[in-house]
Amino acid sequence: MLKRKMLRDIKSGFAQFFSIFILAAVAMWCYTGFQANVIGGSKAREELNKTTNFSDGWIYGAAFSEEQADAVADVDGVNDVQLRTEVLGKADEKYHSAELYCYFQSSQKVTKPYTIEGEDYDPDDEDGVWLFQRFAEAWGLKVGDSFTSHVMGLDLTKTIKGLVATPEYEYACASTDADTDYHNISFAYMSVKVLPEELRNYNEIVFTCDGDPLKLEEDISDALDGSYAFLADRKSIDGYNRLTDELSQHDSFSYVFSAVFVAIALLVITTTMKRMVARQRTQIGTLNALGMKNRKIMAHYISFSVVITALGCIVGVVLGVFTFGKMMVDLFGEFYCVPGWRAGYDGKSILLSAVIVVICAAAAFFSCRMILKVHPSEALRPAAAKTAKPCIFEKLPFWNKLGFTARYDLRDIARSKLRAVMGIAGTMMGMVIMTLGLGAYDTLGYVRNWYFSDIQNYETQVLFKDSCTPEDALSIADEYDGELISADLISIAAESHPTSDDIVSCKLTVTEGKGLFRVSDDALDVTPLEAGSVALTMKQADRLGLKKGDTVYWKRAADDKWNESRIGFISRHPSIMGITMLREDYEAMGFEFRPAMLVSKQSCDGAEDLDFVSAVHSMDDLKAAFDKSMEVMDLLVFFMVFFAALLIIVVLYNSGNLSFNEREKEFATLKVLGFKSSAIRRLISVQNLWLSVIGVIIGIPLGQAPLRAMMDSNGDQVDWPCYISPVTYVIAAAFVMLVSVVVGFMFRKRIRKIDMVEVLKGME
Repeated sequence: MLKRKMLRDIKSGFAQFFSIFILAAVAMWCYTGFQANVIGGSKAREELNKTTNFSDGWIYGAAFSEEQADAVADVDGVNDVQLRTEVLGKADEKYHSAELYCYFQSSQKVTKPYTIEGEDYDPDDEDGVWLFQRFAEAWGLKVGDSFTSHVMGLDLTKTIKGLVATPEYEYACASTDADTDYHNISFAYMSVKVLPEELRNYNEIVFTCDGDPLKLEEDISDALDGSYAFLADRKSIDGYNRLTDELSQHDSFSYVFSAVFVAIALLVITTTMKRMVARQRTQIGTLNALGMKNRKIMAHYISFSVVITALGCIVGVVLGVFTFGKMMVDLFGEFYCVPGWRAGYDGKSILLSAVIVVICAAAAFFSCRMILKVHPSEALRPAAAKTAKPCIFEKLPFWNKLGFTARYDLRDIARSKLRAVMGIAGTMMGMVIMTLGLGAYDTLGYVRNWYFSDIQNYETQVLFKDSCTPEDALSIADEYDGELISADLISIAAESHPTSDDIVSCKLTVTEGKGLFRVSDDALDVTPLEAGSVALTMKQADRLGLKKGDTVYWKRAADDKWNESRIGFISRHPSIMGITMLREDYEAMGFEFRPAMLVSKQSCDGAEDLDFVSAVHSMDDLKAAFDKSMEVMDLLVFFMVFFAALLIIVVLYNSGNLSFNEREKEFATLKVLGFKSSAIRRLISVQNLWLSVIGVIIGIPLGQAPLRAMMDSNGDQVDWPCYISPVTYVIAAAFVMLVSVVVGFMFRKRIRKIDMVEVLKGME
């Protein structure tokens, strides 16, 4: 009997119950959609790490020997140890002289390349090269093709024996790119035997260990007698850590978005169940009089919430994995290289679904328990009408000057506070999510303009080969009136004798100070470099606790000596983190200035034909690469706007529907008094509009914080300042207002069909 009653009640209150279903489904849709990416990516990474025996620690230095590697292997807690030589070279010029990180090894124990196509890596094979699969795919290279690497002054032409991947390059971005472009970045594994004897100097020891490798540094230092530059863990590997930050960001999103929709669902359930129980007071009394116990009646009303939310959660899980989750994986698979990355799910989805069902059931319980405390004999009689009291709004000094619609709606809001709170909270969160999504677009445009107009004050970028001499660079700089730029990988610290925990890996950029390659301060204003000082990027300064006027210590990867420089100002750059200094200061410290590129306001026609030039990029090329890399942002923005719109529509429609059902008798009375249907519809529309305005006003200042959190979660290697234009706030607010007005029109037909006779009979 109660099952049939439940079906009839759901049918009669379909709009409210469908709203609960939608909110529960969207909550799990958001959760499983983001989690499908996180879980699938984490599982694929775990398998990749296991297959490749991914290292836990990296020891950098110069000319490591087999004896030193054995000494590290003897350290308690260290497992496998591998010597290797890592050198940055260039691909052949027909591949735009892409950055090529070359690894030369005599054995294969730690961080073994993962074979995607072809043969497994053989460190004894002097004729083969194992190449990054994504780079090969971008250029149409395949197993069996010939490939030339330019490294350490050598031209190494080898046969591609295999296409591989590695955890160290799950994310790969060339130093000249704003984001991933696999045409310009690659890595290659070769046998150390291809190098002449005098160049076979191992500059890295990679190892696996139990626990945190940084905690082993004291023992490792003793084993090596201090003969190393520094020790790093996985957090220092940008190619690995970037994806870690990305997945962590999506994990946070999954809970935040789900919490928003669950919170609104609780409000909807509370208002819906309170109204249903109040309307069925006589039915409950009858069931009590017939001998049905309160707990069975309570279970019946709780079952509404349980069944609806459970169905919504099931649908949300399926949609999350096979729609949003799959799209996220497909898109992120273009920017990250993790073999076997598919949309995944785990028991947490079932657990969260159960939590949502329990929370919603609890909301239904607290909504129903008051009426069940009423004695059956009293419940059989209609509830006594509430004593009319002046509402708080009637104390306003201008109350009597308000029109009928305003006073009527204000009294209704005062009587139905929970419904009003639901409307305000829903529109507020919708406004926040809408602002977050559209604000991400604003930030993208803002960063694009800052990067390509303020910092890059040039039209052409000319990249040099390793064979380029300072004289060659100077000659082309004079010809095209350009500025020479040098770049190198460095480590920085706040102390002269830092421990590994206090060392940050980043980049050193050396400029000639001609104003073509510019630096902006922490306020994003272009600021010239001061002689005798350096500019340190904001995130690295914050991490080390440094500020303007402090001393920063730095050293290049191949050096053992720490250098010190005064911080002239704290700078910001969207993608290049580290130190920027003038050429004259760099050379005064005894270093040779070896330019990596030339920037010029001229087109540099003919530069690509020079023997020492690897590639020439126009500003249009750079902008196109940047725009393509932002496709992932487009997907996130689309879903944010979609979910925000859905939330606002569901909440406002449900609020209006509850308002209509609660005031149906009042509307019938108004019709009898001569009010037209349009005037009655206006009562609902105006009230929704007021609630929307309040929600919008509250939501406006709340949009900046989640946008800032989203950008900060990208890690230390990306620095995007948040920007939300005034137009965005206007568009978001206008959308909320538009939805509010449209929702009002949804009740036009129902208002027109109010049967005044039947409704008024029910009042007798």
